Amino acid sequence: MHTPLSRRSLLTGAVALGSTAVIGGLTGCSPSSGVGSSDESSSHTGERTGKEILFYLSAGHDFAPYKRVISKFEKDHKVKVTIQTFQWPDLQQKLTADFLSGTTPDITEEPGGFWATRFGNDGNIMALDDYIKKDKGFLDDFVPAGLDVRQADGKTYAIPMHLTMGGLVFANSEILAKAKVSMPTTWEEFLEAAKRIQASGVEHGCALNNDNSYGTPWLVQNAVKYTTDTSAPMQPVNAAVEALAFQRDLIYKHKVSPAPVASSEYSGPRKLLTSKRCGLIITGPWDISAVRTEDKNFPLTIGAPLKHKEQKTTIAGSGLMIPTKSQNADLCWELIKLLTDADVQAQVTKEVGMPCSRKSWAKSDVVQNDPNMRVVATARDLAIAPDRAYWPNQNMAKIADAGKVMYENVVLSNKDPRSEVATYNKTVGELLSR
Repeated sequence: MHTPLSRRSLLTGAVALGSTAVIGGLTGCSPSSGVGSSDESSSHTGERTGKEILFYLSAGHDFAPYKRVISKFEKDHKVKVTIQTFQWPDLQQKLTADFLSGTTPDITEEPGGFWATRFGNDGNIMALDDYIKKDKGFLDDFVPAGLDVRQADGKTYAIPMHLTMGGLVFANSEILAKAKVSMPTTWEEFLEAAKRIQASGVEHGCALNNDNSYGTPWLVQNAVKYTTDTSAPMQPVNAAVEALAFQRDLIYKHKVSPAPVASSEYSGPRKLLTSKRCGLIITGPWDISAVRTEDKNFPLTIGAPLKHKEQKTTIAGSGLMIPTKSQNADLCWELIKLLTDADVQAQVTKEVGMPCSRKSWAKSDVVQNDPNMRVVATARDLAIAPDRAYWPNQNMAKIADAGKVMYENVVLSNKDPRSEVATYNKTVGELLSR
């Protein structure tokens, strides 16, 4: 049932957050019925129809509860489900090649961000609305934030499965207690907690990440918007400058965080936390299992995304979508319903710690009995996709690169944030004008 394919290293948080590493211009000029296709019906048959479902899944997401569901599904429907796993960048490249060739999987996982809506708009991914109409009320139990990033022009192109977010505060509860500080809830409290933790004898009060996606929550918490205004795509400018300056000052002025080092590895702050060399980091639920792996007895406590002008953070997670040329679309819809069932979601969280997408998931025993997971459940309603205005743009990859350069120049290299914001806006403004 499982066929592993090539895997490359991936900044999980960065790509999950939906604003990095994108292959630009994949589908910008494609016909409405799909890349490289003619005007064919959205109902396709082939040698796999009724016999085999080809399922593309993110590497590491073939969780035991899903395998149990699939095993029963195979018996009930007398069909084989063949899973192929990919790292996200490999999956994007594979799907693009499949769309061009006209031979696609029957169902695929997607990492949020632009995939569902952009590929759907280009005709490569099915709108699921006909199925949804037949299953009245099906969408009612899903958190709106998870649905919103998969909907465009009144159509739904994917169903959210996992729902995570950046911007959570991870802390060592024993270090907090020793420093006599509570979990911070605002920027000011975060700075004060970091100072007191460091004063208590811990090497670093906090640790910022080298990956720019971990810096985006600070921007949205300061009410920064990403727009298509070519004169100032990121605005208000002063708010963006303030958010970047705050992060920079944690390192170079207050000296409560070490300076991040440019790297393709984003686990540095987490390792400082689990080795008890720092007290606070900003990350997402994907690090919960990693923390437990590094130290099964680590006294982890999680705080909600911080508040400054607003209390918001960046959305992450994944969902399931059906390619237009799926040979088993009806069966795949039935499989989607089973894989996103409330009981299955509770099992996934219990067994692997993955937060999920249904409203009722938050009421399950596995969430209610875990203080950290309760924080994660509440944070789902604070999650947004700040860069959504850029998703349709063929220069989206270059726009993401501009954000990476801006963050690294300020946070890693201690450059002037106002100058870097001006450069970002000039670069992105030109890209939006093309």
